[in-house]
Amino acid sequence: MSKRTIDRTQIPQPGEPRPFNFPEFTKGEIANGLKIITAPKSNLPLVNVLLYINASPLDDQHGAEGEMNLLSQLLLEGTKTFTGTQIADGFERIGAQYNAHVAWNGFFLEINVLKEHLVSAFSLLSDVVQNAILPDKEFDRLRDETMVDRLQVLDIAGRLANEHLFRQLFPDHRYGLPVEGTEESLPNIRLRNLRRFYLDHLPSRSASLIFTGDITPEEAFALSKNDFSEWAPKIIRTEVSDDFFPSVNPPVILVHKPGAAQTEVRVGQFLPERKHPDFYKIKLMNEILGGYFLSRLNQNLREKNGFTYGIHSNLIYRPSIGVFTISAAIQNEFAAPALREIFNEVERLQADGVTEDELQNARGYLTGVFPNAFETIDQISEALANIITFDLPDNYYRTFRDKLKEITAEDIRQTARGYLMPDEMQVVLVGDREKIQKQLEEKFDVMVVDVKGNPIGEA
Repeated sequence: MSKRTIDRTQIPQPGEPRPFNFPEFTKGEIANGLKIITAPKSNLPLVNVLLYINASPLDDQHGAEGEMNLLSQLLLEGTKTFTGTQIADGFERIGAQYNAHVAWNGFFLEINVLKEHLVSAFSLLSDVVQNAILPDKEFDRLRDETMVDRLQVLDIAGRLANEHLFRQLFPDHRYGLPVEGTEESLPNIRLRNLRRFYLDHLPSRSASLIFTGDITPEEAFALSKNDFSEWAPKIIRTEVSDDFFPSVNPPVILVHKPGAAQTEVRVGQFLPERKHPDFYKIKLMNEILGGYFLSRLNQNLREKNGFTYGIHSNLIYRPSIGVFTISAAIQNEFAAPALREIFNEVERLQADGVTEDELQNARGYLTGVFPNAFETIDQISEALANIITFDLPDNYYRTFRDKLKEITAEDIRQTARGYLMPDEMQVVLVGDREKIQKQLEEKFDVMVVDVKGNPIGEA
């Protein structure tokens, strides 16, 4: 019997993408202005409910960053009717998953529950949203826990690198500090201010209830009218400044972490906002440069040079602005050469563009993995929230693959030239200055700071 031979030196060509259609959804609102979005999906007896409120860390008071994060956690710690323990027991008794959290794109409360228990779970969610008491004791506990987490960050090189990169990119904006605040800002948070925001401001923000799963639009509207008719969200939205000015030829920031076994490298720059018409070109360009295993950065720094186990570029979007980032953990002795190769790949992409094979492979990958982002009902709800947050067209997910098909190799070259700005890219490294500073200074202008960002002098 003959054996099948496989040429492992050749990259398999992309096959035909599996059929996929983003679920149809309906939009409407009840009498008080609360928007209702319903995406029926009846293959399983499950329902996801996601309440999106247009509030975010941008609402934190200056000097008290972390307020909205603490508020989101406190909502589940007690209402006028139930204690925090009773809320947890109520959800767990019916097998419901639940959470409340805040992110840059909104304030969210979510439940995932069997259809037969939806009424009970939804009623409890409604109580949390409208009747939370934000208890004193739990406020102290949660703030202390957050403080401990912030202190632990000082020992986690990857998180330090991410935070210092955004601190450099947004030195005078809330985006420059983490969602949960800092060890300096957390002690300044006052419970009375959280209660005031909860009572006076949270209900005044635009809000949407997103239902996904085994539910009809009629059922979603009936539930919403029954439990949220007294809640009165308005159309007020958080205004976000779009006046972000990049630095030109900024110094490389070296965050000194004594004894670090390797160097965490981050590179970042601004991009247009999420709804920009060139988004699809930027998305595919990013994939070719560093978005997946076959990307240029990974083939260079991992496969060819062995500087790292892996390097990745990413697109991060916040309201009104996008950020392009490159992330890798590099062996200390190769910190400077690796950084030089990163810029070489950016400049090569701008000068030479891409081959048709590169374009087809990256497009095939993006097209192939696209359905994976919508395998569960909570993923679909999150996608619908993104349509609201970033003001995307309703057919965005249904046309995503078609938009990628339209992009040419020349489009990628022009996109790289138009949007990648090497002289505006901010570089942050977290590592031991004794091991990497000298090699860096041979090629780059370097500023050394401690883990809290304070400049430090010569070693």
